[in-house]
Amino acid sequence: MSDHGESDDNSSDSSYSKVDFYEVMNEVPENYRSKVDELNQILQDENPDINRLRKLAISDGGLVISLVRSEAWKLLLNLSSTNEQLHSLEIIKDHPEYHQVDMDVRRCLKRFPPGISYEKIGILQKELKAIILSVIKENPALKYYQGYHDVAVTFLIEVGQKEAYSIMKHLSLHHLKLFLKPTMEETSYLLLHVFPLIEKLNPELEEFIEKSGIGTIFALPWLVSWFSHSLDQHSKVVRLFDYFLASPEDIILYVIAQLIYSRRDEVLNTECDMACVHMVLSKIPENLNFEIILDKATKMRKEYKLSDFKDEVDRRVKLEAKLLKDQRDENAKRKKDKKFAAQEQPVFNKAFRYVPIWIRPRMRFGLLFFGFSLGAGLWAVFKSNNN
Repeated sequence: MSDHGESDDNSSDSSYSKVDFYEVMNEVPENYRSKVDELNQILQDENPDINRLRKLAISDGGLVISLVRSEAWKLLLNLSSTNEQLHSLEIIKDHPEYHQVDMDVRRCLKRFPPGISYEKIGILQKELKAIILSVIKENPALKYYQGYHDVAVTFLIEVGQKEAYSIMKHLSLHHLKLFLKPTMEETSYLLLHVFPLIEKLNPELEEFIEKSGIGTIFALPWLVSWFSHSLDQHSKVVRLFDYFLASPEDIILYVIAQLIYSRRDEVLNTECDMACVHMVLSKIPENLNFEIILDKATKMRKEYKLSDFKDEVDRRVKLEAKLLKDQRDENAKRKKDKKFAAQEQPVFNKAFRYVPIWIRPRMRFGLLFFGFSLGAGLWAVFKSNNN
């Protein structure tokens, strides 16, 4: 298997023990070779040390290579190899979510490894649709969301279809379950915890962001796709997946807070305006050092628990609800005033709105000419009568 998880056949599900591990060691950076060697020893052990594996996945560089991930990701989730059969495309084509999934899968071409053939991409796209819709079909309570396919394609590329299906099925009932609900209400509530976390890091930054009115919408793709939708480099995406799979489920909120904090100078030096702040924050720089961010996020979670901010988050929910109500009331008032003003317009003005735009200037000129002509005629009659 290559570093992108591509194999010669349609499925990259191969047994770890059958692969000559040391064939890929030459591709491993020098500073990670001892780590990869230790990872190999853990994976070859009949009773692998999961705690040690978890620490290595969280630490600098993560699991380093695809060959390790193909086995380690399953161990981190306590999944055994399975021969579960996915539903065929003929069966899932009738699923209500099929067309949305199909469109999203067609749009995610940038997620596939560079240099891969169009034929192979076509095969992977079919496999990806089968993974997503098989999970949704098996669990009718789950509702597909945009960004889910970005998570699924990452696992497909790294470990192949069958293992990716097993992982996505598990994550959909645990890590991603909240995002797969019929509404995003609970997801929005969860994301609001980012504000008090930022406030702990830098009160000035939190106040600035809140004042800009940007809210948390810019960070929603980060949360629901584990950053895979927002990052172009596959190596960075899988590094983050190592970290998320080995960490508590809520760790991503601390990562988001630390990421925003790491860009505090850029944010505070921009105009305190929704569009300006969104432009800065929504685009993640390619050279951003995630290792520092992940390390700080791990330490921060030990210091602060999300439950510590419940009252603050509830306050923000009420405030946002009030602002939304005020905005709706204002829009309704404007609409009513506009309707009233329209009713007060002369009948001619109302009728004039239905005249094609290209005719209106000619009508104005014609009416003006007609007015002058009528006035001149009346003046001539008046003058004649006086004489």
